[in-house]
Order: sequence, then C-alpha cells, then structure tokens
Amino acid sequence: MSGTRKAVGSVRTEAANDTENGTGGGLEGRAKRPSQPPSQTLVRGLAVLRAVAHQPRGLTVAEIAVRTGLHRTVVHRLAGTLASEGFLAKNADGAYVPGGELHTLAGTSRPTLAEFIQPLLQQLADRYGGTAVLFFPEPDSVVAVATAVPQDADYHLAYRKGSRQPLDRGAAPCAIRAGQAPADDDSDAVREARRRGWVTTHGEVEPGAHAVAAPLARDGDVLDACVTFVSHRQDRVDEATPEVVSAAQAARAFLLGTR
Repeated sequence: MSGTRKAVGSVRTEAANDTENGTGGGLEGRAKRPSQPPSQTLVRGLAVLRAVAHQPRGLTVAEIAVRTGLHRTVVHRLAGTLASEGFLAKNADGAYVPGGELHTLAGTSRPTLAEFIQPLLQQLADRYGGTAVLFFPEPDSVVAVATAVPQDADYHLAYRKGSRQPLDRGAAPCAIRAGQAPADDDSDAVREARRRGWVTTHGEVEPGAHAVAAPLARDGDVLDACVTFVSHRQDRVDEATPEVVSAAQAARAFLLGTR
C-alpha cells in the first residue's frame, strides 16, 4: 500500500471511530460543534450604530473611528451601507445621525418617545383646537413622527405622520436648532428661541397658519426634536404655548430617564 493510501485509510479509520463515539460528521456530532464566531462585518457595523446612537447630534467618520477603534476606511464603508438602509442619515454638516430605521428598532424594546408623547399631543390638540406634532430633523427636512388632531373640532389644520417641512423656514426647524449648542451662524430667531425656550411663526410654511414650537434638547443634551402646535388662530397658539413648552420638557425628561 502506498503512503497516500495509508494516509487515506488512517483518515477513514479516525472518521469511523469519531462517528461511533458521537463526535464525527453525523447529526449528533454536528449538533455538538461549537457555534461559528460572529461575523466581523456585523460586529463592526453594530459598533458604528452604537457609537452614533449614543451621540444623536451626529458623529463624523473620524469621530466614529476614534470611538470604535476602526479604521476610517472601514467606518466610511459601513456607515455608507447603514445610511443606504435607513439606519443612519447624514446631517447638513456631513455627520452621521440616527436614521428612521434605527428609531423604529429602538422602539421594539422600550416605549418610544412617540408613544410617550402621544397623549400629551392629543391633550394639546383637544384643549386648544389645533394640531400638535412631534418633529424630528433629517438632513433636508423635518419629519412628523407623531401627530394629534382635535377629536371634536369641525375645522383644523392636519399633519399626517411622516409629513415633511423644509429646514429653512417654520417654527420646528428654528426650535430644533435652538436646542443645540450655540453656533456663530445662528440666526437672531434661533438665539431668541434659545433664550425663551420656544418660538412662534406665522405663515412661513402654511399661509395664514400660526405655530409655536419648543425644543426637547438644551445645548444638545438629548435627541434633536421639538413639540409644535399649529392653528389658524393666533389666540389659540398663544394660549397653548405654556403647555407646548411643558410637553417638550416632559419628553426631555423621558429621554433622560428622569420620569
């Protein structure tokens, strides 16, 4: 018998012995094999998600690389893929922020901010006869993630969940910017909103509509978002303003875990 045949025979003998002992290629042997190591790409992608989720104001590729210990090229590729799938998004400064899909996943394990604030929005809408909205920013707009309309009013403005408004006008973008840390390019309206804790506008998005919005964040300490109340009647917006501010404060406390 040649050396090759001896080697093959030896392997077959060992395989047979392993099968008899329950450690070979049979079903029982395969069931006992240790699980495969986790995918390196998946682990790295989760690290990128975790880093951005803990800094909702956004992180650049370089900042993510520092926090995760990954090379910038790897971060750039992973963040781009996550953004294309909606788990991350890029803000106006080019930093990555949590995307809509990430917020959706977060809501499966704990009450979401939208779920927490929905009763407060409904109370605002019913009490003052207008529409109450929770807005989140995205790179090119603000998006309504929770809305409430008055249940008994015959006439009111309505925003459906998922509706968008431009970033360059309206109460919501101004309030969200006011919740961030001061910047040299802040407008006078943003500075005033930061000082007061709320902002009002008239006709900037919807002709004839009055709006008041209050940010959740202070110096960017929590998620960029705002509570907004909209009505065609200025008196109702004025009356609703203190409660809009209170709703934003309650949402902020929820995010900080102090409720």
